[in-house]
Order: sequence, then C-alpha cells, then structure tokens
Amino acid sequence: MAAESDIAPLTKPPTGSGLTARRLHAGEVDTALRLCPFEDVDADVVRRELAAEADYCWMGLFTPDGTPAAVHRAMRWNRHLLLKGVFVDDEFRGSGASLGVAFAIRDWARETGYEGVVAWVEPNKPEARLATRLRLRPVGPLLHRYLVQLPYGSDAEHPARTSPRTSGMLIVPGGDGADGDGAAPMVQELLGVPRSPSGGTRLAWVLDRSRLVLSGNPCSSMGDLEGFLAAVEATAVSAGATAAEVVVEAADIPAALAMVGLGARRLSRSPVVLGMLSFGSSEPSDAPVHPAATGLRTP
Repeated sequence: MAAESDIAPLTKPPTGSGLTARRLHAGEVDTALRLCPFEDVDADVVRRELAAEADYCWMGLFTPDGTPAAVHRAMRWNRHLLLKGVFVDDEFRGSGASLGVAFAIRDWARETGYEGVVAWVEPNKPEARLATRLRLRPVGPLLHRYLVQLPYGSDAEHPARTSPRTSGMLIVPGGDGADGDGAAPMVQELLGVPRSPSGGTRLAWVLDRSRLVLSGNPCSSMGDLEGFLAAVEATAVSAGATAAEVVVEAADIPAALAMVGLGARRLSRSPVVLGMLSFGSSEPSDAPVHPAATGLRTP
C-alpha cells in the first residue's frame, strides 16, 4: 500500500459495473504481472506467492469477460493480513476499482480467520484516503522504513527446501522495558505479539520479495543493530531473504543519519504509520486460518 502502490481516485463503483472479485490462482502469473509495477516482482516472485496460499493473497477484480481491472497483493503477518499494494488498469482509473478490490481482500481476510488487516500508510499521500475508507487506525508513532542489506549478502548458500517458510516468528535480543529489566526498544512490537517468556523480543516476520519484514525494532540504540541483524540472519537465510526492513521513529534524527551512514535505503520519502483494522472476532487467537476460502463476491 504505502508509497509503492498506484491508487485510483476513490469514487463509488458504478452501479451495475459487473466487476467481480476473486482470489488469483497459481496459473494466473501473467495476470498479476500485467498490473503490478514493482520492478523486483518478477514471474518467480509471483509464482512463489500464488503457490504459498497460506501466506499470500492476490485478489483480483474482473469484468464479466474476465479482463482484470485491478489486483491487490497481501501477505500474512502473524494473525494480520499485510496489504502491500493495489494496482488498477488505466481503463478503470477513477471507477472505484481500487476501493472495490480493497474491500474484497479485507472481507476475504475476515472470512478466512485473520484478526485484522494492516498497511503502511503515508498520511499525506493518496493511499491515506483508501486507508480511511477501510477504517484503518494508526498504531504506534510515525516511522521510517529502511532496507538494510544483511551481513552475509546475496551470495549466501540458501538451504535446499521443497517448501521454504515465508512467514513466522523469531526471537531477537532486546527488552521492552516493561519490567525494568531491559532498555526500551527503538520501536515497540507493532502487532501485539505476546512477549517471549524466555527473554528477548518476539517479532513476526514475512518474506516480501527478497526482504524480511519485521514487526518491530528491539534495539535500544543503533549500536545494537549489528546484533539484531545477526539474530535475524538464520531466519533470513532459510527464507531466501537478503535484506531486512528496519523501522525507526521518524523523529529520531541520529538514527536516520546512522542509517544513511550504513548505506540503508529509505523506502518512502515521507514518514509512514502502520494502519490497522481489527475485526474484533470472538474466534480464539489460536484458531486456524483457512487460506483456501476463495468465494466469489461482487463489491
């Protein structure tokens, strides 16, 4: 969602448009690529994500003759679905297609058993309007997301696996200061993941292309970053990631300068906030998520 998406103006979908939403299947790689503008989302990435039904969802909006009007890409981030981009065909810009497919993927997440949906939102960008329509509420402070190359680099030998993990949980050094036995983290864990009883901070992660997206920054200062990345390395190698998204508060100027010194790339020009919609379901948090739910619906 954030700055990487191309969002059409938010108007009401035309009555009788006949557009129907459904989840893309493994044979629709070309359909996804046709509308997705990410330079580093190639056929291999799309094929992996369409095949990993438990961790990714590509929702499409189609005309009656099967022409794709819009697609929305999302991925599992612990018990939430992380919305990562809505893309609209030129012919359907201004038609409300972006809103229709966003509502469809939100409803799919609720029906499938997720606890809610989240997205990175730039408050002063057009996607903030879409976030408002989805009723996303800000969680935590304004942040900058930095792409940091992991120490082992892109030449690491990734273990051969038939089905590598693409999302999960890991424990990294760093406390939250709640009990006075650890320094406060630079960014608190954002998704409400329970604390680790054995010490350290539990973070949710998901593989987004070649990067590991993490749900917090447990470093008490930038001096802890090297140890943080070292703790993430084993998970990154197993998933095939070569970089990690590290978040710091937008107001932390020394951290921003340190990131520049490390050669990290900031992923958006302006600060972002994590927007969250919790469904408030009575379903217990350990209930299974059912990713195969692909019922057709008309937005």
